[in-house]
Amino acid sequence: MKAKGLFLLFILCTLGLDITAQRIFYSEPDRDDMRQMKFEILGKYNNQYLIYKNIRTRHYICVYDAEMKMKDKIDLDFIPDRVISVDLFSNPENTLLFYQYEKRNVVYLMGVRIDGAGKKIGEPLELDTTRIGSFSDNKVYSIISSDDKKKLMAFKMKIKVRDDFQVQTLLLSNTLIPIRRTSFTYSLENNKESIADFYLDNEGNFLFSHVTRPGQREYISQAKLAVLQAYADTVKVFPLTLKDVFLDELRIKVDNSNGRYILSSLSSKSKRGNIEGLFVSIINKNLEGPDIERIIEFSDDFRSMAKGDASLKLAFNDYYLKHFIVKKDGGILITGESSYTNNRNNNLNRWDNPWMWSNPWNNYWGWNPWNNWGWGGGWNTWGWGRPWGMNSWGPNQQIRYFAENVIVLSLDKEANVQWSNVITKSQYDDNTDNMLSYQIMNSGAELLFLYNEWSRRQPMLNAQSLSPDGKVNKEPPLKSLDKGYEFMIRLGKQVGAREMLAPAVYRNSFSFARIDF
Repeated sequence: MKAKGLFLLFILCTLGLDITAQRIFYSEPDRDDMRQMKFEILGKYNNQYLIYKNIRTRHYICVYDAEMKMKDKIDLDFIPDRVISVDLFSNPENTLLFYQYEKRNVVYLMGVRIDGAGKKIGEPLELDTTRIGSFSDNKVYSIISSDDKKKLMAFKMKIKVRDDFQVQTLLLSNTLIPIRRTSFTYSLENNKESIADFYLDNEGNFLFSHVTRPGQREYISQAKLAVLQAYADTVKVFPLTLKDVFLDELRIKVDNSNGRYILSSLSSKSKRGNIEGLFVSIINKNLEGPDIERIIEFSDDFRSMAKGDASLKLAFNDYYLKHFIVKKDGGILITGESSYTNNRNNNLNRWDNPWMWSNPWNNYWGWNPWNNWGWGGGWNTWGWGRPWGMNSWGPNQQIRYFAENVIVLSLDKEANVQWSNVITKSQYDDNTDNMLSYQIMNSGAELLFLYNEWSRRQPMLNAQSLSPDGKVNKEPPLKSLDKGYEFMIRLGKQVGAREMLAPAVYRNSFSFARIDF
């Protein structure tokens, strides 16, 4: 009997550990929050969690404790009522807040540091100004950050003459101290060329792609990597070979540890053809010597795993690249997701699909020739209550959005495939994308792919784990899922070794949840 009692005690202790291994804490809905609210999850500071909120003309930093109870709500009253834009960048020490506003045809770029309690450090600093015309777009500046969060760059572009424009950059430290200002002219030969996908490496080098398309909705036939080194005044250009391959969107990722630039795109073998593989180019940061260019052709087995309801031939036509994770050894993990709407027609190839050109998840920024300042900007992913893209079928038509399987490829340092696999899921919703797609949580020994799975017409948070050798396992449903909470998990952010903050909706009220793994 004693042994039996000890055994039962062991079982109860084991179950107790399992139950407490993962918990979810929800914030109380704030009565001031509404569906038009914009937000940004800033991070964790001294066991407090900071979230920026913008409601109409008011801007706040909300401070939560570990149980997601609001401790403070700081009014950022220094931001003007008619602010043009707000950009936030978090680092382990604090948050940098940039805002632009216009006064008497002058656009001001301001910056201020926010401490771990959500309060400003000193007064906002005037970083730059630009005089604009009466009918010019007043969104002048774009701001990017290096991967290590130690450097930032504000830049603007102004058209000088047709296909020529002047670029001005301001490199900043993470304490808002100016490091260097630069101005250079960059030329495009014709309206078939564009620049996109701007990036800042840890040394302060400014990168962007220069691509050529035969038409507005066409493949990339030529491509270059352009680099303005941190203390240079002229841009270096490295042309890609692109032999017997056509690209749809060229993405840049920096391998800061090994001093390399990685460019990648889904590719086809023919003009306006079906997606058949992945193009990868790896270039040394000095832009000298031969680069690695590799075309990875997808196998029939991989197609069969990834195709969903599509045919084997069209298996990857609905996929768009999403995450690029550089590994310590110089390899890279690349993910892509199948995304489409109910206008999907298998008689159309990728290039005829309006989703290809309106998908905001591509995060593919491009130069806009109709803007006097030449900058088209990117999709603002921290708002909610928005559809994926413009409704091309009329405002009164119902649209069903789909987000399905996720492909994952692991490449070694030389861009050879180590393994590939598929995270199988099926998601859809009508007239909104809020609950769709996925977010990645790095739990240390594995990656967790978090996504909603529909059960009895309600999205429930689920997870699949991916081991370093590419094995996928379906995890049990997450515990502490209170009935009625619906997660917008793709807008979640990892804030600790085993913590994530994610927005959630409860009966038309807005909440934030802390998931403790």
